Amino acid sequence: MSSQQKEYALQELTGGLFYGEGTRWRAGKLYISDMIGQKVYSIDAAGNKTVIAEQPHKPNGMGFLPNGDLILSSMHENKLYRYLPDAPVGNNLELYADLSSLFTGYIGDMVVDDNGRIYVDDVGARVFEGEALKPGRIVIVEPDRSISVGLEDCHFPNGIVITPDKKRLVFAETFLEQLSTVDIVDGQLVNRRVLLDMTKIFASEQDRAHKNGCLDGIAIDAEGGIWLSVLYAGQFVRIDSEGNVTDRIHVPGYDKMVACTLGGEDGKTLFMSVSRIKGDHTHIFDALVSRNIETTIFTARVAVGSGQP
Repeated sequence: MSSQQKEYALQELTGGLFYGEGTRWRAGKLYISDMIGQKVYSIDAAGNKTVIAEQPHKPNGMGFLPNGDLILSSMHENKLYRYLPDAPVGNNLELYADLSSLFTGYIGDMVVDDNGRIYVDDVGARVFEGEALKPGRIVIVEPDRSISVGLEDCHFPNGIVITPDKKRLVFAETFLEQLSTVDIVDGQLVNRRVLLDMTKIFASEQDRAHKNGCLDGIAIDAEGGIWLSVLYAGQFVRIDSEGNVTDRIHVPGYDKMVACTLGGEDGKTLFMSVSRIKGDHTHIFDALVSRNIETTIFTARVAVGSGQP
């Protein structure tokens, strides 16, 4: 695999969040779930944050339906809600789909196709309650809100995108340290295979000791290149459609690279959610439970614009 190191100018957009997940861009604003803060924010170009929803059961992934409606997840309930922008905060979420009958863990990320079909991660285990990691699945929510399992035996499925040609779904399997892909045929998921083995990119002895190939959120550009939030490695990495590393953005001083999305007026701004553990915690789940973590959003200008609507 090839790698071309490039220089990027990081700009701080905003801070003041605990753990920023599920980043999305829409109509001039960044949307982000503060999982531990139990709020969903919109953030304007100047970095001003507005609370748009309060979610006591922890928000995570989100996505926009083709008509522009925002769908939010409630992790510990394993439910999806439609955001009602004209209602007051605290009374502005309408149940969209209850996934609890198919889930064994929590909702992770999600992606919405052009038909309004939603693909939602089930991470498999209830890790906040101390349950050991175990395989989860990807659940499909049809436009009529019926639900079904689309793919089983997914190892902590996380960041998830659809390729610009609409033919494949790509998702991170965090603690397996790999990026997997599957074909989309009439809305169903078939022909699963490994797209990228992260242990070959982060292959040093130190990398392996720290599992630096773990991935969290991902974003796809118009060329099919994918930006990866490399959770423990202090950087965001772009791979091309063949899996070759083309770019790296280092974010010094932060422990966890959590989520990313492409947006801005031309789609060429990469928004990066990065977190720093406070105190003596060494494990991310311990820091999340104790709320000893803080998130900052950085931006960088990149060459290729967004591949998602």
